[in-house]
Amino acid sequence: MADFQTSTHRAKWIFTPQDLIEKSKAANQRAIKTLEQYGATRMEIDVDGSLSYPEPQMNAKDNADKHSHPKPLNIGEEQFMRVFYEQKIQEVCGAFQFPHKIQATAIIYFKRFYLQWSVMEHHPKHIMLTCIYAACKIEENHVSAEELGKGIHQDHQMILNNEMIVFQAMDMSDT
Repeated sequence: MADFQTSTHRAKWIFTPQDLIEKSKAANQRAIKTLEQYGATRMEIDVDGSLSYPEPQMNAKDNADKHSHPKPLNIGEEQFMRVFYEQKIQEVCGAFQFPHKIQATAIIYFKRFYLQWSVMEHHPKHIMLTCIYAACKIEENHVSAEELGKGIHQDHQMILNNEMIVFQAMDMSDT
């Protein structure tokens, strides 16, 4: 029997409230720094799963007058967005009549993903759908990305493109 005290779950996924605050602040600050440097925060995920950052702006501060840059979100606004999409996970799982364990697993994956990343870096709608897809795979309730995407009128390739980054954020491998 596995010993919780020496488990990887305890080592990697048990946090104090202060740890959670620090992780949120770090992700938020990284996204704000990226916004200042590049004028954007969204990272593109290539078909091979690699990440590409926006092209740097030479004088982002000088260009601020010429081009309107989005205002960065604060930690409270990010939390609000995460809660909104956690509710959406429940709605999508309900629409597909998935078992409750799929819904619970998808929410845990979503929460764990955003311990590492800011909502300004990866769109929560994309991550939400990818977490549902990943939960279906892990809980052995086969639903193809095509079927999930078609059922909610979204491109299934976006789900597949985000799959590896979601697993990487949770220190999981596909093997």
